[in-house]
Amino acid sequence: MLNSQIQKEAQEEVSSKFLTLFSSDQFNDGRDLSKIAPFKNKIFLPSPDYIITVINNRETSVLIQSLLEEQARKPDSLSIYNLLKGKLKVEEVKAVVSLKTSNRPDRRYQPLFEAAMIKAMRYVLHQNWQYYMVASELSSADRTIFSTAVAPHGIAIEQDSQLVDGTYLYNRKLDLVPLVESALEQ
Repeated sequence: MLNSQIQKEAQEEVSSKFLTLFSSDQFNDGRDLSKIAPFKNKIFLPSPDYIITVINNRETSVLIQSLLEEQARKPDSLSIYNLLKGKLKVEEVKAVVSLKTSNRPDRRYQPLFEAAMIKAMRYVLHQNWQYYMVASELSSADRTIFSTAVAPHGIAIEQDSQLVDGTYLYNRKLDLVPLVESALEQ
């Protein structure tokens, strides 16, 4: 997914590339994203590396399969993002995935901020979005933080709300099958 960035004032596009995936009508009064519409251009977060969605449109599903094959050849391709941009419905999103490629201690907080923003939106929008961490290696500090951190909004509402729903080691594609299964169970 593209990196989030401040948009030009003349553009209607939101700052978060994650939010640009949703259909603009989802932000209208009474719709799924209306509660965050008043401040959508003030929501800044790193763009998730991946999202897991369930799309019930057969044409789109077939197109995504061919784009996934293209992305396997060209990992930097934004074809899937461009296809889905402005088309998703809130209920189609099942999970957000952060891929951690660096074990630098200062880097562990960037995905936690992303998780906090996703979980706060999840709470206010009454969604069941999951947030997963994926890494090729994890230090004991990483494991502790990712498995025990409370979501900041959980403190505000006085509930022990888990920030990260699961942490997975990734060395081959099959390592992520449990992640996908978990996301689809929600």
